[in-house]
Amino acid sequence: MKAAMYQGPGKIELTDVPDPQPQKNEYLVKVMYSGLCGTDLKTFKQGHRFFPPPCILGHEFSGVIIDAGTEADQSLIGSKITCAPYVPCHNCTDCRNELYELCNHKDGISSGTFCEYITIPKTVAEKGMVVLSDDCNMVELSLAEPVACVLNSVRKLGFKPGNNVLVMGAGPMGLIHAEILKKFGANQVLVTDFNEQRLAVARELGAHVANPKQTDLRQWIDGQTGADGLTDIVVAIGTPQAVEEAFNYAGNGTTINIFGGLASDTRINIDPNSIHYKEVRLIGSFGFAPNDFKMAARLLQSHSISLGKIVTNVIELKSIEEAFAMSLRQETIKAVISI
Repeated sequence: MKAAMYQGPGKIELTDVPDPQPQKNEYLVKVMYSGLCGTDLKTFKQGHRFFPPPCILGHEFSGVIIDAGTEADQSLIGSKITCAPYVPCHNCTDCRNELYELCNHKDGISSGTFCEYITIPKTVAEKGMVVLSDDCNMVELSLAEPVACVLNSVRKLGFKPGNNVLVMGAGPMGLIHAEILKKFGANQVLVTDFNEQRLAVARELGAHVANPKQTDLRQWIDGQTGADGLTDIVVAIGTPQAVEEAFNYAGNGTTINIFGGLASDTRINIDPNSIHYKEVRLIGSFGFAPNDFKMAARLLQSHSISLGKIVTNVIELKSIEEAFAMSLRQETIKAVISI
């Protein structure tokens, strides 16, 4: 089969690798679409300790089950599906405390998804696979995983309808936040970014937008939210400066979520009086719980949310190197690879 093999920073090439053969407890899936995510870009740009080359990247996908082992459900052959790339054990202390992303006993799909075929263990399918309707939008359903990450973020915020939320960063994840927060009943969704193309999409999603290079954000936020101020702030930018800046906009009781990943040796400087006297909460979220993934698939399949404005390019597997280059140059918002 054809696979896009990551060979090290700045190097990815289309190559032939053996077709996977499903074991008795596995499903064989023909990958249809696979999203290009921030982790893939980070790995391609600078490497990643979890993805030593050579390896196949990609984990956001939709596909069709074309074969099943003798111990798997044969009736699912021919079904369109999406599946969580990993699932927790549900038995450890972290899982019992609903910290599923922190589970150290996860199980997952066989490989990255920038390739023609993958296998899914039955144990993973039982916890994380969603069978889709024949008329579903397979491009959008390939992105159930990033939507699940945003649902986890919104849940960790303790979001309630009527809240005023600032999303710092209008990349794909920031824009998915804007889409979901509006649909979940936010009073005001404010989005900031330097990229005017991305701000235009945020505006189309119903958010109020501002470019920090052109706007006094403190004054703008006050004008948009009035006396109520901000209930929640999502920092969807992976820089410590953005986290520190968020405290400048927090009011009494505001929750700040560090959603954008930071390097392990990063340090931030904050005024603890904001936490003590204004009861500002600083939290973080990453990944998703199994129920987040299933809800994401349901929301996409029912068209309760749509990623049509966020997916700006669908690119064939043979052109994946250009997809990485375009994404790094911010010439696309969200690229999906057509397998």
